[in-house]
Amino acid sequence: MMMEDMKSALSCAVKVGINSYDLSVLTDMISVDLSQSNSRFEFAGAMWSVETQVKPVATDRCAYDLEVVFSVEEGTSSAVAGFVSFSFDKWSDDNYLLMPAAAYNGNRFNSKPLCYPPLAMDEEDRGLNPEILITDIPRLNKSGPSKLQLLAKDLSTPCAGVHFPSLSRGLMVLTEQKSATGEYGYSVTENDDHSKASVVISVPGVREKVRYAWCKGVAVPSEDRGVCIGPKESMKLKCRVYMFDCGKTLDLFDEFVELRKDVTGKVDLLNSIPFSAAFDIQQEKYNRDNWHSQEGYYRVGVCDIPVNYWQLGWVGGGMSTYPLLTKGDDVSQERSLDTLEFMFSTQVDTGLLSGIYAYGKHLGDGHGNPGTEDWVLTRKLADCLYFTMKHLMFLETSAYSGRIAAWKAKTKKLADAFVKLWRQYGQIGQFVDYKTGEILVGGSTSAAIAPAGLALAGQYFEDESYIQVAGELAEHYYERDLANGITTGGPGEICQCPDSESAFGLLESLVVLYEVTGEAKWLGKAEDAAKMCFTWCVSYDFDFPEDTTFGRLEMKSAGSVWANVQNKHSAPGICTLSGDSLFKLYRATGKRMYLELIQEIAHNLPQYLSRADRPIAQLKPGWMNERVELSDWDVPTGEVQGESSWCEISNMLSYVELPGIYVQLDTGFICVFDHCEAKLVDGEGSEKRLSVYNPTKWDAKVSVFAEDSSDMKVPIGQNRMCGLKSYDVPAGQEVEVVLHKT
Repeated sequence: MMMEDMKSALSCAVKVGINSYDLSVLTDMISVDLSQSNSRFEFAGAMWSVETQVKPVATDRCAYDLEVVFSVEEGTSSAVAGFVSFSFDKWSDDNYLLMPAAAYNGNRFNSKPLCYPPLAMDEEDRGLNPEILITDIPRLNKSGPSKLQLLAKDLSTPCAGVHFPSLSRGLMVLTEQKSATGEYGYSVTENDDHSKASVVISVPGVREKVRYAWCKGVAVPSEDRGVCIGPKESMKLKCRVYMFDCGKTLDLFDEFVELRKDVTGKVDLLNSIPFSAAFDIQQEKYNRDNWHSQEGYYRVGVCDIPVNYWQLGWVGGGMSTYPLLTKGDDVSQERSLDTLEFMFSTQVDTGLLSGIYAYGKHLGDGHGNPGTEDWVLTRKLADCLYFTMKHLMFLETSAYSGRIAAWKAKTKKLADAFVKLWRQYGQIGQFVDYKTGEILVGGSTSAAIAPAGLALAGQYFEDESYIQVAGELAEHYYERDLANGITTGGPGEICQCPDSESAFGLLESLVVLYEVTGEAKWLGKAEDAAKMCFTWCVSYDFDFPEDTTFGRLEMKSAGSVWANVQNKHSAPGICTLSGDSLFKLYRATGKRMYLELIQEIAHNLPQYLSRADRPIAQLKPGWMNERVELSDWDVPTGEVQGESSWCEISNMLSYVELPGIYVQLDTGFICVFDHCEAKLVDGEGSEKRLSVYNPTKWDAKVSVFAEDSSDMKVPIGQNRMCGLKSYDVPAGQEVEVVLHKT
């Protein structure tokens, strides 16, 4: 029935076939109608037989499993690949193409072949309302023929989805990462006027002429060549196809969240090192490698290059201080306070702060381009406001409360600067002149976390105007960007490519607005943002080659987060957040999918920490690198750069902002984030007891958050997890604790 269903619903023809390749290009192909379940033909030097099976899947959607076996009876074919093609005769640019972590709306934006680090320097790409500008990445073209070719390892989930707005229908195709023949390939091709298109799944995947490489400015020849198939050998292709009602683009994301693990399956979480032990290693590292004693601040990196000295927000400036202040020792706390003092010393009369400082100079965020010395990424300013509010709220009731009077005034000045930008321009923009407050490059979702900072400022300073602007700005980002399936420009070196950082920043803002105002509309919008965030998170454990660094260490990729569509790598954690917004969203909605996602993200983070007993390549103890290389866009798949990165902060934040164990006292539900095992045991009378076992070789301090299910509707706000009671659980031992409501 699949052919009839797709023809009637989507004007789609389905064919299977074989491609033949020479040394560089597609030279020949043969295809047969899917309705022919058994076919036999001569092709590429061999006699082939093709068997197809289509089986309906037991689901409330229209879904089918398609299996195709391409077998050689006689002869030998070299450089071949099998495929299934979904061809659309009534295609349109209005159709939205989703390839998770790789293409949003098909990446159909203005593109220029800029070298790294790219920046919008041409006049037409600057100003208040430029068109979205992306670099030369795999994409569908705005005009003329298009061909977008990717491998499964370029995607957070091996999947392609399409929303057909004129039909209010959606299509989604999923596969495993690879078959016995090789990695699956995903490609989309459009004709000259975009009236026809095909979505093709192939095995092995072949990028025919070039492969994407990291902002090289030149095409890199592809080495993909298919496989050689001899007598009695075969290739097997399997995919699952879904069709469903899809009234708007965000409905496509709803379906993705439900389906993302249907083919690859659920993953196991392995225990490696407790959060507390990982924090101790990182705290020692920060005080050993990151402390800049001459100028009194925590650096964001360790190498002697400008961007590794002081950068506001984004990669850690004024953010690493939060976990080190709330959970660190006396040295870390004093140095964190000194770092905040340094940060505020970069503020100017506009209320804005410098983006980069090194070697005694403010260098700006323009990557050294002339005239960009005063540029600052608005995402950095937004991070600064949000994290400063978290700091102030914590310090207010601490022994250091006497040090924050001047910081309050400076923070209010920064919040006022955001209000001024919004009221003057009706947006925040991507880059501003921090000395004049002028927007230099407009558009983008770069400052998506700004509403969170403004909402907290309104709550803290008892100023409703901040909360009002926070709501207006969040609505702006939601309607202009999120509702259209894109958030862009969070990082400072991708122009305005779609990215995960702006999506998670917007999620943070919408959750904070819900907690501050209690208005249900923010909860619904937060769920929409969260579903986009799902598309950036790896849903399965990648099969790293055994001879690579990650293969030898048996690293797990599930829960790692792709950065953006330009820098094609996944990363340990969310840049630069704990993701506690997902935990809060679970408590507000009761939907366990949010809890399961943040559990995967947080639990798998510490495995990427290089340790003296388990070094990761050339990384020193306490170092973490941002690269989880599934793709081959830069360094080889499964390898890692030897640099200290922002993900160290995400790891520390997970320890500070998430419970080690979450328990519902009345239902008995338990979710373990930390690297331990837990179960409820009988207590005396009405006493609730929890057994906690530490299977690692590290002593642990495990925090527990316990509540009744009826308590979930009450927001936890900021800093709640900092005060959770922790229990000592020695390595290899089991302890029992009496549970009380948190």
